[in-house]
Amino acid sequence: MIKIRLQRHGARHAPFYRMVVTPSETRRDGRYIEVLGTYNPQSSARERELDLKLDRIDHWLDVGAQPTDTARSLIRQSRLSPEEWLKRTEAKAAAKAARLSKKKNPAPVAEAPAEEEAKPEEATTEEVKEEPAKEEPKAVEAPAER
Repeated sequence: MIKIRLQRHGARHAPFYRMVVTPSETRRDGRYIEVLGTYNPQSSARERELDLKLDRIDHWLDVGAQPTDTARSLIRQSRLSPEEWLKRTEAKAAAKAARLSKKKNPAPVAEAPAEEEAKPEEATTEEVKEEPAKEEPKAVEAPAER
Protein backbone atom coordinates (compact mmCIF):
# COMPACT_ATOMS: atom_id res chain seq x y z
CA MET A 1 0.00 0.00 0.00
CA ILE A 2 1.23 3.50 -0.81
CA LYS A 3 1.15 6.11 1.98
CA ILE A 4 1.46 9.89 2.10
CA ARG A 5 3.25 10.67 5.34
CA LEU A 6 5.77 12.93 7.03
CA GLN A 7 9.53 12.39 7.32
CA ARG A 8 11.20 14.14 10.24
CA HIS A 9 14.35 16.15 9.55
CA GLY A 10 16.12 18.95 11.38
CA ALA A 11 17.97 19.18 14.66
CA ARG A 12 16.83 18.12 18.10
CA HIS A 13 14.00 20.41 19.31
CA ALA A 14 13.87 22.00 15.84
CA PRO A 15 11.77 19.66 13.71
CA PHE A 16 11.31 20.08 9.99
CA TYR A 17 9.15 17.67 8.00
CA ARG A 18 8.93 16.55 4.38
CA MET A 19 5.64 15.18 3.09
CA VAL A 20 6.51 12.15 0.97
CA VAL A 21 4.88 9.30 -0.92
CA THR A 22 6.29 6.01 0.29
CA PRO A 23 5.41 2.32 0.56
CA SER A 24 3.83 1.62 3.95
CA GLU A 25 6.48 -0.99 4.83
CA THR A 26 9.39 1.49 4.81
CA ARG A 27 10.81 3.20 7.89
CA ARG A 28 9.66 6.68 8.89
CA ASP A 29 12.76 8.39 7.50
CA GLY A 30 13.56 5.69 4.94
CA ARG A 31 13.34 5.66 1.17
CA TYR A 32 10.50 7.40 -0.62
CA ILE A 33 8.98 7.68 -4.07
CA GLU A 34 8.45 11.44 -4.29
CA VAL A 35 8.67 14.54 -2.08
CA LEU A 36 5.31 16.37 -2.06
CA GLY A 37 6.26 19.36 0.05
CA THR A 38 7.55 20.59 3.39
CA TYR A 39 6.14 21.50 6.78
CA ASN A 40 8.04 23.67 9.27
CA PRO A 41 5.94 23.96 12.46
CA GLN A 42 8.25 26.57 14.02
CA SER A 43 8.00 29.03 11.14
CA SER A 44 6.19 32.28 11.80
CA ALA A 45 5.00 32.97 8.24
CA ARG A 46 2.35 30.78 6.64
CA GLU A 47 4.16 30.67 3.30
CA ARG A 48 7.23 29.17 4.95
CA GLU A 49 5.30 26.93 7.36
CA LEU A 50 3.48 24.78 4.83
CA ASP A 51 4.60 24.41 1.22
CA LEU A 52 2.87 21.54 -0.61
CA LYS A 53 2.53 20.57 -4.27
CA LEU A 54 -1.25 20.14 -4.33
CA ASP A 55 -1.37 18.97 -7.95
CA ARG A 56 0.98 16.07 -7.14
CA ILE A 57 -0.92 15.30 -3.95
CA ASP A 58 -4.15 15.10 -5.96
CA HIS A 59 -2.43 12.78 -8.44
CA TRP A 60 -1.28 10.40 -5.70
CA LEU A 61 -4.69 10.48 -3.99
CA ASP A 62 -6.30 9.56 -7.34
CA VAL A 63 -3.83 6.70 -7.75
CA GLY A 64 -4.90 5.35 -4.34
CA ALA A 65 -2.30 6.60 -1.86
CA GLN A 66 -3.63 6.79 1.70
CA PRO A 67 -2.58 9.86 3.75
CA THR A 68 -1.88 9.49 7.46
CA ASP A 69 -4.06 11.49 9.87
CA THR A 70 -1.48 14.26 10.22
CA ALA A 71 -0.82 14.41 6.49
CA ARG A 72 -4.58 14.60 5.81
CA SER A 73 -4.88 17.46 8.29
CA LEU A 74 -2.01 19.38 6.68
CA ILE A 75 -3.41 18.84 3.18
CA ARG A 76 -6.76 20.21 4.34
CA GLN A 77 -5.00 23.16 5.96
CA SER A 78 -3.03 23.96 2.81
CA ARG A 79 -6.26 24.21 0.81
CA LEU A 80 -7.53 27.04 3.04
CA SER A 81 -7.36 30.60 1.78
CA PRO A 82 -5.05 32.96 3.70
CA GLU A 83 -8.05 34.68 5.34
CA GLU A 84 -9.58 31.41 6.51
CA TRP A 85 -6.20 30.22 7.74
CA LEU A 86 -5.68 33.45 9.69
CA LYS A 87 -9.12 33.15 11.34
CA ARG A 88 -8.39 29.55 12.29
CA THR A 89 -4.99 30.32 13.82
CA GLU A 90 -6.38 33.28 15.76
CA ALA A 91 -9.19 31.11 17.13
CA LYS A 92 -6.68 28.45 18.18
CA ALA A 93 -4.46 31.06 19.84
CA ALA A 94 -7.41 32.54 21.73
CA ALA A 95 -8.51 29.09 22.93
CA LYS A 96 -4.98 28.31 24.09
CA ALA A 97 -4.74 31.62 25.95
CA ALA A 98 -8.08 30.94 27.64
CA ARG A 99 -6.90 27.49 28.75
CA LEU A 100 -3.67 28.89 30.16
CA SER A 101 -5.42 31.70 32.02
CA LYS A 102 -7.89 29.18 33.43
CA LYS A 103 -5.00 27.06 34.74
CA LYS A 104 -3.25 30.05 36.30
CA ASN A 105 -6.37 31.61 37.83
CA PRO A 106 -8.88 28.91 38.74
CA ALA A 107 -12.41 30.25 39.02
CA PRO A 108 -13.37 31.10 42.62
CA VAL A 109 -16.00 28.84 44.10
CA ALA A 110 -19.30 30.67 44.35
CA GLU A 111 -20.85 30.60 47.83
CA ALA A 112 -24.47 30.73 46.68
CA PRO A 113 -24.44 27.29 45.03
CA ALA A 114 -22.80 25.84 48.15
CA GLU A 115 -25.70 27.10 50.29
CA GLU A 116 -28.21 25.64 47.85
CA GLU A 117 -26.43 22.30 48.02
CA ALA A 118 -26.50 22.38 51.81
CA LYS A 119 -30.29 22.82 51.93
CA PRO A 120 -31.09 19.55 50.12
CA GLU A 121 -28.67 17.75 52.46
CA GLU A 122 -30.59 19.04 55.48
CA ALA A 123 -33.82 17.75 53.99
CA THR A 124 -32.33 14.32 53.44
CA THR A 125 -30.99 14.17 57.02
CA GLU A 126 -34.46 14.95 58.36
CA GLU A 127 -35.87 12.09 56.30
CA VAL A 128 -33.19 9.79 57.63
CA LYS A 129 -33.98 10.83 61.21
CA GLU A 130 -37.66 9.99 60.72
CA GLU A 131 -37.04 6.58 59.18
CA PRO A 132 -35.38 4.91 62.20
CA ALA A 133 -38.28 6.01 64.42
CA LYS A 134 -40.74 4.21 62.12
CA GLU A 135 -38.83 0.93 62.20
CA GLU A 136 -40.19 -1.82 64.42
CA PRO A 137 -37.87 -3.34 66.98
CA LYS A 138 -36.35 -6.57 65.77
CA ALA A 139 -36.54 -9.74 67.79
CA VAL A 140 -33.27 -10.81 69.32
CA GLU A 141 -32.28 -14.29 68.28
CA ALA A 142 -30.94 -16.70 70.80
CA PRO A 143 -27.43 -17.98 70.17
CA ALA A 144 -27.21 -21.38 68.56
CA GLU A 145 -26.50 -24.29 70.91
CA ARG A 146 -23.42 -26.37 70.41
